[in-house]
Amino acid sequence: MGLVTGVMLAITSGTALLAASAPGGLAPILWGTAALFAWGTWGIGRPLFRNDWVLRIGPRGVSSYMLNGRTIPWRDIRDVSVETVQRNAIVVLTLAADATESLQKTRRWLSGRKPERRIALGALRPAQAAEAIAALNQGFVARAEHAAAAAEAREKEAKYEAAFAQELARLTPMPWALYAMVALNVGVWLGNVLTGLSLMQPSSADLFRWGANSAWAVTREHEYRRLLTATFLHGGAIHLAMNMLGLWGAGKLLNRLYGNGQFLLIYFASALAGSAASLHFGAQTAVSVGASGAVFGVLGALIVAAQRHREQLPKALNRNIMTSEGLFLAYALVNGFSKQGIDNAAHMGGLLAGACMAWLLASLLTRPAAGARRMRAAAAAAGVAVAVAGVVLAAPAARVDHGTLFAAGERLQRVIPKIQSAAAALQQDARAGEAGRMSVQQFADKVERHHLPALRAAHAELAAIPRAQGDPRADMIADLAQFTASMIELSELQLRIQRGQGEPDTQARIQRLEQQIQLMARRMQERQAAAKKPR
Repeated sequence: MGLVTGVMLAITSGTALLAASAPGGLAPILWGTAALFAWGTWGIGRPLFRNDWVLRIGPRGVSSYMLNGRTIPWRDIRDVSVETVQRNAIVVLTLAADATESLQKTRRWLSGRKPERRIALGALRPAQAAEAIAALNQGFVARAEHAAAAAEAREKEAKYEAAFAQELARLTPMPWALYAMVALNVGVWLGNVLTGLSLMQPSSADLFRWGANSAWAVTREHEYRRLLTATFLHGGAIHLAMNMLGLWGAGKLLNRLYGNGQFLLIYFASALAGSAASLHFGAQTAVSVGASGAVFGVLGALIVAAQRHREQLPKALNRNIMTSEGLFLAYALVNGFSKQGIDNAAHMGGLLAGACMAWLLASLLTRPAAGARRMRAAAAAAGVAVAVAGVVLAAPAARVDHGTLFAAGERLQRVIPKIQSAAAALQQDARAGEAGRMSVQQFADKVERHHLPALRAAHAELAAIPRAQGDPRADMIADLAQFTASMIELSELQLRIQRGQGEPDTQARIQRLEQQIQLMARRMQERQAAAKKPR
């Protein structure tokens, strides 16, 4: 707790320092952020500053700083349980509905309407938390007259959980749809790697060739297949692993709840909706890949399903879905909005599609007729198709022509070494002439027969490179074209002087060209060095 409080305090101080020196429009936002972090710091570190109890168990009842320092008497406690969220133990005290005084005095901002009070034990060491839980259970059994009823209710709930698991296994004996989607994603990635793509960080050009999503390719060139193919491509092993872990964690239960056919419908609807949403944001300027839209759709569908069937799902399972999956979803969305390079539009599109599909479709728990379920699935699929088509057609004008951009990049990578080689060979022979190792005539013959043809060929190849809209290398290509043109003109002027065909201003022109070539070479070196700096 002290470590977290210290980090929060450092963030608060840093934000306040930024706010003090920020321009007028940004300062209020930063001050508000600093105030928010200060409030969070006090909320997290208050037990340190005030020497409060994390959990105190005594003859009269249970008290904690999370209960506003109040004590809940044993007579008001109907049950005691422990939940684990992200490896942190949380004590859950279920109170009697008529325990009005205890409920009012211990109410906090996030208490909710349920007659429950939660005490997080994250501030304790694991051994201390285990000791506290054991003492709490011992105190409840020894002093509360409701302990026997609570034990009976827990046993009943455990039997219901076992029966529920058996019923799910009966409804969907083999969740092959989930296995197929994981296998397909992993198989496509293996195919990428075996054909030469990078294991950890494949290039955008390689991913585009395999079918990555691009607003220009979809809306301008009508390559609609990319909306689907992009969802089976990943930007490396880590990207794939994170998506598959999320899909596996949420997909196991959702697949059994909705069956294989409806699970596939939810998966593909979320994937397509995520890709369509990306056309409005990430895919405008960069290629977009990954199954995250489908994964977020499965997460959203599971949370909606847990809410719809909360009366049928075991309580512990429902709480686990709403806490663990809800927290993971919130963290993933916040992380996506706070970092560059994450296509959160695809996440949001997939999430909304998955949630809507789970609401429209009938889970196997509702036991509708097979024909009615198929009709609902067909109607939901048609609705998704119309919605995705509408989102695609409403996409704004694309800003980057990725196909032309990557084709130009490949040709540029081939021509740059030719330009560098021709320029280096010319400079080497020029130095040889200056040192007397080559006569003036020999140098002129070599320029005319070798260097000039090489420079002209490279310049022509450079001029033939297609110009893509939104190409960030446009300035570099222009500099290269001017550099080669200046080298060609300089060599031609030097040959004319050597042959006695020079004009009065030829020497002055040569000097200007030499200065221009040096300036462009320095500018290209600076741009190359800036591109190599980590960002």
